[in-house]
Amino acid sequence: MRISSKILSKLRQGTVLFALAVLFACTPAGNSGTGDVLVRVYDKYLYASDLEGIVPAGSSVRDSLTMVRTYIQNWVDKELIVKKAEENLPEDIKDFSAQLDEYRNSLIIFEYEKMLVRQTLDTNISSENITEYYEKFKANFKLKRDIMDMQYLILHIDSPETRKFRQYIMSDEQEDKDSLALYSSKFAVAFNLLEDQWIDQRQMTEIVRMDAYSFNEFNANRRFFELRDSAYIYMVNFKDYKPVDSISPVQLVENEIRKIILNKRKNDLIKNMRQNVLQDAIEHNQVEIY
Repeated sequence: MRISSKILSKLRQGTVLFALAVLFACTPAGNSGTGDVLVRVYDKYLYASDLEGIVPAGSSVRDSLTMVRTYIQNWVDKELIVKKAEENLPEDIKDFSAQLDEYRNSLIIFEYEKMLVRQTLDTNISSENITEYYEKFKANFKLKRDIMDMQYLILHIDSPETRKFRQYIMSDEQEDKDSLALYSSKFAVAFNLLEDQWIDQRQMTEIVRMDAYSFNEFNANRRFFELRDSAYIYMVNFKDYKPVDSISPVQLVENEIRKIILNKRKNDLIKNMRQNVLQDAIEHNQVEIY
C-alpha cells in the first residue's frame, strides 16, 4: 500500500505536519501519541508527535518533506505486514516472550560489561609488558613474507658529495653516522637512516630501483648496493634480513601484542566480575541449588 492521495495532499499543502517537519530539529523528542493523527492502519495510529526528531537540523523544506513522507510510508508498510502475519501465524509461533527476555538480558549484560570495562580496565601497556609477552609467545609471530631492515639515500646524479655519502653509509662509526645524518638533511633527495625500519620486497622496490634482493645475498655479505639511472643515485645498506617463517621482529608486532594484552585484560576483568557476583550472591544466600 502506498500513502493515500489525501495524506500526500496534506503534505504538499503545508499543513500542521509540514510545519512540524521544519521545526522537528528544534523540538525535543517525546510525548509520542499526541497531536494530530496522520495515518491509521487497522487499530494502530501514527501521530504528529511520533515524527519528532526524524528531520535533522538545517534540512531544507524539500528534504524535510521527503523524509517525513518516507517515514510515514515505511510505518504503514510495517504495520500492514505485521497485521497480516499476526492473522496467519499459529499462536505458538507468535509467542516470542522467551526470546525477548533472552535478548533483553543479553543487551543489559552487554551494556553493563561495556561500562565496567570503560570505567575500570587498565589500558596502560608498557614496553616491558610487550617485551614479556613477545618473549613468551614469539613462536606465534612467524613472518608470512621476507622482510629487510635497510638504510638508503637518493641523490641527484650530479651530486658533488657522492664519495662522502658512500663512505658514511657503509661505516659503523658514530661520528660517520652523525655526519651522514647531517649531509643527508642538506643534500639528499630522500633518505632513511633509522634502524629497525622493517619493510618487505614490494615496499623496497617502490623506494629504490632494485628488482630483487634475497636472503642468500645478505648471507653472502652483499649488503651495500649503489645503483644509478638517468636522474638519481641510489645507495642502499642492508642492516638485517629475515626470511619467511622466521620470527617477526617485535617492532612489527607490538601493536598486535598490545591488542592481545588489552583483550586478555578485558576478558579477565569480566570473568572476575562474574565470579565475584556469584560468590557475593552465595554468601548472602541469594542463590540456592535444590
